[in-house]
Amino acid sequence: MKKIYVVHHSHTDIGYTDLQERIIYNQVCDIQKAIRIIKEGYAKQTVEKQFKWNCETYFCVEKFLEMAEPREKEDFFRLVKKGNIGISANYLNFNDLADCEALDRKTKHMLHIFGEQGIKVDSAMTADINGMSMGVRDVLIENGIEFLFTNIHTHHGMFPLHKNQEPYFWKSENGRRLLVWSGDHYNLGNKLGIIPTKNRNLLLRNAPENEKYSEQPIEMLYQNIRRMIEMYSDTGYSYDFYIAALSGLHSDNAPPNPEALHIISDFHEKYGDEIRIEMVTLSELYGLIKDQAADAPEYTGDLNDWWADGVGSTPYVVKHYKEAQRLGKAADRLEKRTGKIDGTLKKASDDNLLLYAEHTWGDSATVTEPYSTMALNQDLRNNSYASKAHEANNMRKNVQLQLLGDIREYFETKGTVKAINLGGLPGEQLVEFYIESFWNKVAEVKITDCETGEILVSQVSPHPRGVLISFIACFEAGQEKLFLFEEQIHGEETDNNHRSVAGIDYVRDVMSPYDSKTCYLPYQLENEWFCLRYKVGEGITSFYNKKTRTEMLKDGYEKFFTPVYERTPVYHDVFRERTALGRNIRGINAQHYQAELKNVTVLEDGPVFTKIQFDFQLEGTRKSLIILQFFKELPRIQFTYKIAKCLSEDIESVYLPLSLETAGSEQHIIKGGRWMRPGIDQIPGTCMEFYMSDCGMLYQGKEGSILINTLDTPLLYYGEMEHHAIKLCDGSVEDNKRPVYSWIMNNVWETNFKLDLSGYCEFRYSLEFCGTGDINTSRQRLLDNDLGNVAFIAG
Repeated sequence: MKKIYVVHHSHTDIGYTDLQERIIYNQVCDIQKAIRIIKEGYAKQTVEKQFKWNCETYFCVEKFLEMAEPREKEDFFRLVKKGNIGISANYLNFNDLADCEALDRKTKHMLHIFGEQGIKVDSAMTADINGMSMGVRDVLIENGIEFLFTNIHTHHGMFPLHKNQEPYFWKSENGRRLLVWSGDHYNLGNKLGIIPTKNRNLLLRNAPENEKYSEQPIEMLYQNIRRMIEMYSDTGYSYDFYIAALSGLHSDNAPPNPEALHIISDFHEKYGDEIRIEMVTLSELYGLIKDQAADAPEYTGDLNDWWADGVGSTPYVVKHYKEAQRLGKAADRLEKRTGKIDGTLKKASDDNLLLYAEHTWGDSATVTEPYSTMALNQDLRNNSYASKAHEANNMRKNVQLQLLGDIREYFETKGTVKAINLGGLPGEQLVEFYIESFWNKVAEVKITDCETGEILVSQVSPHPRGVLISFIACFEAGQEKLFLFEEQIHGEETDNNHRSVAGIDYVRDVMSPYDSKTCYLPYQLENEWFCLRYKVGEGITSFYNKKTRTEMLKDGYEKFFTPVYERTPVYHDVFRERTALGRNIRGINAQHYQAELKNVTVLEDGPVFTKIQFDFQLEGTRKSLIILQFFKELPRIQFTYKIAKCLSEDIESVYLPLSLETAGSEQHIIKGGRWMRPGIDQIPGTCMEFYMSDCGMLYQGKEGSILINTLDTPLLYYGEMEHHAIKLCDGSVEDNKRPVYSWIMNNVWETNFKLDLSGYCEFRYSLEFCGTGDINTSRQRLLDNDLGNVAFIAG
């Protein structure tokens, strides 16, 4: 090994070390400082003219360009062209919530800005984060980025391919490739001593005495490099160079530090004949290593994120964010119809969707000091990004609906409803709208298809602002339809109707030739596709698929519709006991509790659907309710988990099982707009414990598929409900058949993810049988179900 290439950067954490806006300002100042260092080096012909600074994320550059004076911008672009400042095409360090359509727009805008200056951006870097979806990969590839330098943090994570400092080509579905250098920790240069640090050296597994760093920095740097070379030589490392990311201080959001150049210069005076250390930009690094890495192995599949579980620490805001994404996608489709786009609102949506998906989440002391003002402020500020995205997209949608005829008056009992299928497939859909009037005696509303004159079956339900009207209608892909609604007035009803169905107590529990189903509602639900049975004290006892003649219900903690609470008691230290979990999300002493069914209540039973409430008793909660909506003429079940979660400092998780007995089927999820089979379509050596999904999962079999939409909860946990040895992905088909749970919430992290899970919320799901063996149809149906349709009263 003859050379060490140093990538000097500031790790971008939007939060963590200070308030988000302070960090944004500091990152802008860091670019300004780097410009001053380099300019002074050229002016005085000092070593600083060799200074190389890398902007780890384009976000920081974007903010710099917004705040900079014209002369500063000129200096910036000039130094980029000169090779003193490197540009990363990575907008931010994301988790898998990142909206890839918004990211693609940002990336194209970045390339346009640099293209106007005659600058080609061909490289990107990530730091700290433990994964990247195939969707984000393809945003880079499709925008001409050729090289990605990753610096994975193995705290609760791990490198892919079972090793670091390893190149590979990451191939997309269309055959294009991205060269990835899977590096080490983003403070590796600090640990080596290129900028001396007094922190314990966990990367090289040595702990030199602190004073030696200040007394003998060059000797300590040389010893660390020799130790590292020997370690890599023993493990078969074949390249004559090594790559180290370097921060100005051993900290996140650290400033540029020209001291590194002086250390390097002094090192060369003594050891330069043996080893050379060279500061490089990302693009320069790519040019230096791409020929040697030309024969690197090629992989497809997902680089699954070990830190995806962070979204479970803020389940209520993530729910808000997911709805913001759906509102945005609905607005996109409506804008195509009208041709009217509000660029300001769209940009506000993109900015805030991407900021919320940034990996940092909160203050570094969120768990250890949950009382602190800084932790509260950072949490609220981060939440505001999700809320501002929701606001922008809801406004976009409102504007589009008005252009399409929404009269914004929901008081009349007769009018016209316009419904638009936003999906890409034809079929029957549930259409719902509400009337803002506190009607007390409305029993029925007549719905007429304005084009065909067909009268559709409808149902009137309670709504916080009046009544909700539901009906089923058939649509073509993207079709727009009009329906007339009219209140139906009935005469006074009496208790005596000549038929023995209900007694004077209004309870319908007698088997009768006039009503053969209602009396069974406390015990089962059944339609053409499913039969669900349940019993107080036993819970769900059967979930039968009548089309495939399969009992789908599993036993144990996998029992469908039945929440599970998990707790690892914290005895001494909320920080250290969480740190000690490693890649397990629970302790070896974890306790598990399955919800117990205590009561069943029929809330509604109408011509469109039956709605039943299951009252569960579950440890860690004050209330656990499953509201199940069972449709009469659709192969669809909608269900909602309503939870009142208690406060605890223990290590906690709440799950809702999604496991079904579907013999021979494959499990599919979608991340960043790209489909994958968990456990199979992944880079070897990646995480299989949990995944983030855009909208849910599906079981694909020969006789049809089961689609499960997870509208509010993107996190899916796979595998054993116990502490276990962690297996990394090796492409085994059996790993695609593991138990799966909606991982609703957790507080397993020990620093910047939230500790407090308490609160009231509902989390919505749907399950549908799709009677086709065509995987593309099943996938599209899952996406369509996530988006649904829009319905509004039109003039």
